[in-house]
Amino acid sequence: MAESTAWVLALDQQLRAAVGEREMVHLIEAPTLLEVPRSPFYCRQVLVWNDAVLPAMDLAAWLRRQPTHRAQTLVGVFAYQTRPGADPEYGALLLASIPMRASVTDEQACALPQQPDDWRTLAISCFKQNNQPIPILDLPHIFGGGLL
Repeated sequence: MAESTAWVLALDQQLRAAVGEREMVHLIEAPTLLEVPRSPFYCRQVLVWNDAVLPAMDLAAWLRRQPTHRAQTLVGVFAYQTRPGADPEYGALLLASIPMRASVTDEQACALPQQPDDWRTLAISCFKQNNQPIPILDLPHIFGGGLL
């Protein structure tokens, strides 16, 4: 039984998603986010990180089709590749709490949640943890322009 490690992300108080262990590279509490005029409500800010300007995506807002209001800001920086062997690229996700590490096996695989119905656009797979489906995010699609 093969086992992988994932980070389970709280996108808001109810929505959870996951990324691979090596995809999350940095976590920033109370980051300085810069507003971008005329940008979509789910990506209206950017983060300057390691001399790069990263989009700061709010996937909960995108899934719920409305802006979210956060009492505190927590941002995860994630690495992804657009193709095998390519240099890593980076993006940021707004989070509701500190990610939790999880061990995942093939036996935990399950169907994507029915609601919100746009998980198929964001996720490549899904696993069950504590009887709750946790979609695994497709970071190259999310940050590579698939949502913009």
